[in-house]
Amino acid sequence: MEQTPNSVRSQSVPLNGLRLLLPNTCIAEVVTHQPPEPVDDAPPWLLGTMDWRGERIPVISFEAANDAGNAEPGRGARIVVVNGLSGDDTLPFYAILAAGIPRLLTVDREQLSEDPAPAQELPLALAYVRVEGEPCVIPDQDGIEALLKNQGLG
Repeated sequence: MEQTPNSVRSQSVPLNGLRLLLPNTCIAEVVTHQPPEPVDDAPPWLLGTMDWRGERIPVISFEAANDAGNAEPGRGARIVVVNGLSGDDTLPFYAILAAGIPRLLTVDREQLSEDPAPAQELPLALAYVRVEGEPCVIPDQDGIEALLKNQGLG
């Protein structure tokens, strides 16, 4: 599909039991899963840190951060490196564990609708939408960054 002024190039990121919808510009890179280095006394949602392009970045489980289960990396797991939105130099990037390879899409208004009955209310969800009938969560990136900063990671 061709991009129009009313469309946004996005990625549908598969997690365990749900999908995140992120604008393509929010994603710095998708890399093959590598076990993160554990952080002492970390909450279950903070899987650890990893080296990425000379930066040490935190890796989270979106599901665990929302009390929606634990993300166990499966065979096709990926790490989605996300650009920090706050503009804070101490947290320019963070990463989310994905269950598989994100799918590129061009989302326009005709394809996007509000999901009036999400399967589960998540604290770190900004909105619940359907794209071509598929339920997706738009994550609260400011909330994620606040969680990380509260852990001393930004």
